[in-house]
Amino acid sequence: MIRHPSSCAIVGVALVALYCVASSNAHAQSGTCRITRAAKCEGANLEGRDLRGANLRDANMKGAKLRGANLTGADLGGANFSEADMRFSNLAGAALFGTQFVNTDMTGAGLRFQDIRTDTDLSGAIMPDGKRCSTPSVGDCKNPSAAPPAPQRR
Repeated sequence: MIRHPSSCAIVGVALVALYCVASSNAHAQSGTCRITRAAKCEGANLEGRDLRGANLRDANMKGAKLRGANLTGADLGGANFSEADMRFSNLAGAALFGTQFVNTDMTGAGLRFQDIRTDTDLSGAIMPDGKRCSTPSVGDCKNPSAAPPAPQRR
C-alpha cells in the first residue's frame, strides 16, 4: 500500500479500478482507495498518480485533482470527471463511452483518444490548447472559444 499526504492510499500494483470513500475531512480530499469498479472519488487528490490501464468505468471523479496523472489506456466509460483538474494528465488511448468532462480543465493534457464516442460530454471543458468548448458539446469540442480571461488585479 502506498500512502501519500492526501491520506488516499492505492492498493496493489496493477490497478483495475479505484474506490475512494471520502473521510469526514471538511476538504473531502482524504479517503481510503481500494481497487474496485465504480470508483467513488469525488474531490480526491490523485495528482501525478500512475493509473495506466485502470478500470474507472462509472467512476465519480467529480472535482478530483488529477493534475499530471497517467491514465493511458484507462477505461473511463460512464465516468464523471466534471469540474476535475486534469491539467497535464495523459489520457492517450483512454476509452471514453459516455464520459463527462463538463467544466473540466485539461490544459496541456495528452488527449490522443483512440476510443472517444459521440456521447462523451465536453461541455465547458478547457482543452489542451486552452480553448473552452461551448455548451453543449457532446462528442467533440463544439465552437471552441478562447480560454476565459485571467482575473484582473485591482
